[in-house]
Amino acid sequence: MLIGTAALALPPLFFKPAEVVSATNAQYPPNSIAEGVVVLDVSLTERGQVVEVGALRDIPSLTSAAASEVQSWRFKPASQDGMVQASAMTVAFVYRPPVSVWKPPSFTPALPNPGSSTNAYMPAGIVSVGYAEYPVNSVVSGAVVVQVTVDDSGKIERVKVIRKMAGFTGFALRAVKQWRFQPAQLEGEPVASNVAIAFIFARPNLNPF
Repeated sequence: MLIGTAALALPPLFFKPAEVVSATNAQYPPNSIAEGVVVLDVSLTERGQVVEVGALRDIPSLTSAAASEVQSWRFKPASQDGMVQASAMTVAFVYRPPVSVWKPPSFTPALPNPGSSTNAYMPAGIVSVGYAEYPVNSVVSGAVVVQVTVDDSGKIERVKVIRKMAGFTGFALRAVKQWRFQPAQLEGEPVASNVAIAFIFARPNLNPF
């Protein structure tokens, strides 16, 4: 009896990407006048522990602060066919100074290096970004952290708020809609993934002179 090729084909692997479980608050580094988006490539163990943090987009005086903050976050590891595994995740920190008239800095795409992928997995890249507005009359500082699920075509599938901040969360969610992504890849094929974005709001300088 002959068995057709289709009958011999293996079922597709079920891959579930790593995700953020919780995130701590973050502040604008003191004495820093830098601005923009720091993009990190965070490598995770099969237990979801951070083992390495690489900078896909580096901003002096901001990158080290972002890398330090992400070490305190909790992650759920990726899994394939129900088996947890080491993986990686793209994490962005958006540092926007609290000024009403502000020209956002230019952003060049931040794409993972295929040579640094874990288990044939390459996390999502960030093609373009949007910045959150600072609420009028607010004097609060801190971070809103959201997790964006990017489908296998690079489109935003859903957004989950990981860390809220009263009066600021809505501004972060509106900004996220402007972001564009390059899909993650598993063994050379595009797959859905998660990208975490921390919007860092600095306290206004009430005594500029």
